[in-house]
Amino acid sequence: MAVIDDTKLVSVLEASSEMEAMTIKAFLETQGIVAAIRSRQIPMYNGIARVWNPIWGYVMVMEPDRQNAEYLILEYIESLNDSTGTEEED
Repeated sequence: MAVIDDTKLVSVLEASSEMEAMTIKAFLETQGIVAAIRSRQIPMYNGIARVWNPIWGYVMVMEPDRQNAEYLILEYIESLNDSTGTEEED
């Protein structure tokens, strides 16, 4: 008898660019969370559709990983802001 896994993919980030989506996906995978990217772009429109939809796409994880992924993403973004926005004065 086959076991049916009813766990579904959920979005944990609305990415503004492909690079952002790829970076966050790779980061989550280094933390042991399987992630996927779902683009909202329309092939052959070369970005024209972004006028109506500023979200490039989504980073998605399995539902049981959602809370941990959201926490890790928040920590990661805060660490980037801390490292680029704070410089020590001599």
